[in-house]
Amino acid sequence: MIRLIASDLDDTLLPEGTSFLNPEYFDVIRALHEKGILFVAASGRHYNSMKRLLAPVRDELIFLCGNGTCVVRQGSLMDLRELERGLFTELLSAFHALDPGIVLVDQPDKSWSDEPDREALDRLMSGYGLNVLYTENLASLEGPILKIALHTGGDAAQAAAPVRERFGRRANVMAAGSRWVDVVPEGTDKGSSLSAIQRQLGIRPEETMVFGDNENDIGMLRLAAESYAVGNARQAVKEAAAHVIGDVREDAVLKVLKSLL
Repeated sequence: MIRLIASDLDDTLLPEGTSFLNPEYFDVIRALHEKGILFVAASGRHYNSMKRLLAPVRDELIFLCGNGTCVVRQGSLMDLRELERGLFTELLSAFHALDPGIVLVDQPDKSWSDEPDREALDRLMSGYGLNVLYTENLASLEGPILKIALHTGGDAAQAAAPVRERFGRRANVMAAGSRWVDVVPEGTDKGSSLSAIQRQLGIRPEETMVFGDNENDIGMLRLAAESYAVGNARQAVKEAAAHVIGDVREDAVLKVLKSLL
């Protein structure tokens, strides 16, 4: 019997970088909750973006945010993972040298960028429903740093490769979506955070169902007996999943969820 369902958001439940989710998902998440099945929304997005997107059901689910750096349930923090400050400074310099893309830094309660073109930044982030604060010097930010990300002009998997080669032994470097390169603390990803949730709640892989589309979802897929890649997923994700279903634009995940009711 399935007791826990975890799903990626961008390009799995809704097109990447958009902020409209088919309202039927809310009805289904509520119905699953009433049946004792817990839903985990797992994303590279910041918590502030996720809670806006899923506002109608935010008390019925767990938010696994920032590719595993932050886990929140009913407004309470379940888990938080920080980048070491010196490593963050090195990554920041590397990102600025690597690509002319937009750098985004996540802290627990807000996101920051040093992108001087505010209109370009707002256009990019409006689809995610996230208000990004501006600073001239990201290295001067005080407090915990959870994630640093680069929105690249090319394919994220290719852009991630040189970053992974340099920092892969000290941090987890991943392609997140088609254009984002995300870097989080070593040993952190959606899979490690989902595993912690399973342990805390006493839920086994045989009782878990997972949906995803990108490299940063593979860790989760390996923790579920029922794992699904959407039709638009990267090939490596399809190979890691037990099942391949329809495209995100067909609401393929919704159809599988309804079959559980």
